Amino acid sequence: MATFSFQGLEVYFEDAGKGEPLLVLNGIFMTCASWSSFIPAFTAKNRLILMDFPDQGKSGKMDREYTLAAQADVVLALLGETRLESVNLMGISYGGEVAMKVAASHPERVKKLILSNTAACTSKWLRDIGRSWEYAFRSRDGHQFFRTCIPIVYSPQFYEKNYAWIAAREEWFVKFFTPEVYDAFGRLTRSAETHDERENLGRIAAPALVISSEYDFVTPLFQQKELVEKIPNAGHVVIPDAGHAAMYEKPAEFASLVLGFINGNLNIRVVSRGAR
Repeated sequence: MATFSFQGLEVYFEDAGKGEPLLVLNGIFMTCASWSSFIPAFTAKNRLILMDFPDQGKSGKMDREYTLAAQADVVLALLGETRLESVNLMGISYGGEVAMKVAASHPERVKKLILSNTAACTSKWLRDIGRSWEYAFRSRDGHQFFRTCIPIVYSPQFYEKNYAWIAAREEWFVKFFTPEVYDAFGRLTRSAETHDERENLGRIAAPALVISSEYDFVTPLFQQKELVEKIPNAGHVVIPDAGHAAMYEKPAEFASLVLGFINGNLNIRVVSRGAR
């Protein structure tokens, strides 16, 4: 556990394990702590680096609006802090948007790329989901925030079967979220409104794995297929019976995909765009 300074802001990260490095970029409602159950698997043979974006978790809070380009700069600064010339990079949802921007603008810094439950651009659908979240943030009401933002993150099957666990998370949100946290969520959400990497995906040189879910209602499957079509060397896996939060719904499958791809023993067809 450590921090580094980026433009006067303290950025929190964790660095554990040895081996081929894997840098993980969080989804918008996640923090480094979201990965606690995955740490034993991800550090068994790999160096794992986790980071809270500015406005997220234990990192400092921004005092201005910004775009995903600023978050990409933070990722590059972290690579400098950890003295890594290149890294295997995985991004979930919001983190995936940042990851594809880094991989397209600095292809030499990314060895392999995993994009999970994310999209190449903020569609009208995703924009309006984000705006509904903003209404909930402004309420400063943990129950309203949870009921507005969280159900769509999970598949209906998982939500029904795990309702007691989900209800416990709601009470945690109510207890610990402050006005400062809600303001930070608002800035994070707005920072992705102009996200559009569709014209830049062809610049990604790293072998890529796109992980999708059958019941992802936040970044629907058709948007994730666009990533596969436009990234030159991309493989694609769809996790059945899972929603946007596939890592929570199917943790064993998710970890196996990530580690198998990064460590080179996953039998997924990675094809060139010209071969399609």
